[in-house]
Amino acid sequence: EALTSPSITPLTLNNVPQRIRICLDCQEGRVAFFDAVSKARIFAFLQASFKGETVYPWFLVMKDAHLKL
Repeated sequence: EALTSPSITPLTLNNVPQRIRICLDCQEGRVAFFDAVSKARIFAFLQASFKGETVYPWFLVMKDAHLKL
């Protein structure tokens, strides 16, 4: 699910991604998430606004999951 406002957006995935690619375009105000293997887009925030703010990654890793950076 994507944390969108005012409610959460459920995501429909054909396969559980093993790797996720994140593309951030501050000038265009876009953040997109892709399956790094199949290159399929998972979700995109098309109207993100950063207004010169520093952007920090935030990850929530659920039980029995692993994160490698």
